[in-house]
Amino acid sequence: MIEPFVALLIAAIGTLVLTPPVIRLAERCGAMDEPGGRKLHDCPTPRLGGVAIGATLVLVGLAAFGLVPSLRASFDQNLRFWVSLALGTALVFLLGFYDDIWHAGVGVKFAVQFVAAGIVMAYGGVRIEQLGVPFDGVVSLGWLWLPLTALWIVGVTNAFNLIDGLDGLAGGVAFISSMTLFTVALLGGERYRIVLVTGVLAGALLGFLRYNRHPARIFLGDCGSMMIGFLLAVLSVVGSVKKTTALALLIPILIVGVPVFDTLYAMARRLLRKLLVEKDYSPAALRAMFKADRAHIHHVLLEMGYTYRKTVFVLYAMSAILGLFAITAVIVDNDRVSFGLMLVGIMGFILVRQFGGIRLLHNGRDSSGPKP
Repeated sequence: MIEPFVALLIAAIGTLVLTPPVIRLAERCGAMDEPGGRKLHDCPTPRLGGVAIGATLVLVGLAAFGLVPSLRASFDQNLRFWVSLALGTALVFLLGFYDDIWHAGVGVKFAVQFVAAGIVMAYGGVRIEQLGVPFDGVVSLGWLWLPLTALWIVGVTNAFNLIDGLDGLAGGVAFISSMTLFTVALLGGERYRIVLVTGVLAGALLGFLRYNRHPARIFLGDCGSMMIGFLLAVLSVVGSVKKTTALALLIPILIVGVPVFDTLYAMARRLLRKLLVEKDYSPAALRAMFKADRAHIHHVLLEMGYTYRKTVFVLYAMSAILGLFAITAVIVDNDRVSFGLMLVGIMGFILVRQFGGIRLLHNGRDSSGPKP
């Protein structure tokens, strides 16, 4: 089974070749990320990196489809899934592309993301139908699978968008998550549906990091970070539940743990600050959970004195450790062990996040500006 590894290598070469012309395209059409506000870079930088990654996914995918007969057979057997994944990903990509050039409102973003999630859920059969409860077996969700699956897909899509705050950070974390899911799918017996897509995605990200590492020549942009988040959200559910049915969300959470934990922690911190410090119990306190600030984990590490490179390395290491936990959980295939690994991962994240001091309630310096 060498095809996925060949596809990974070709995808890496693809983004190495395609990214320079995309940089020039972004410069010509004015899709530049200007410094200032919460942003941490010093000079205008192109932000259409998702175009190079998306083009690579399409070109390598079409080539593999034409050259690998068994992939065509898999396509025929899972037609609805493939079509829904393509449509949902294209919709999220186009949303991000529009936002990178003309800017889209928050309401528009959420609306389009939920529509894309609805496509893969309704037509592609992507759903989280049960939860594994340690020491108590499996709980069927009934109709609750609908909001839970939608929130998972939209949440992870935005989590990768929010963590895209340092050169190479979101791309590198996504590469590690893709390789983790690639391995989990292999262990679970998935041959083409998940293994090939995650292999191509990992290769595309690996090639892109050549231009995205500090100092970055191009950023992922919303078209890249949201597209990658959407793909990993969908594929992490489809690629892991087959092997670990009773674990439900535990394995996917570990696979994309760093952006998910950071987003949930940030939302909880903002809400608690409103309730406990500002004594604000109005509906505005709930809206505060979605208000941007400079207290994400990469901001914290920078303020502790870490350099750009060290901060990115620490978060790469955290993502890799969580990925190893996910792979271990699949191999062991035990609900309690997997739940324990997830708790260890959460505690490790909190320790790193809090190492510079207690910032849960009083830090953050809210800003209504865009993310870095």
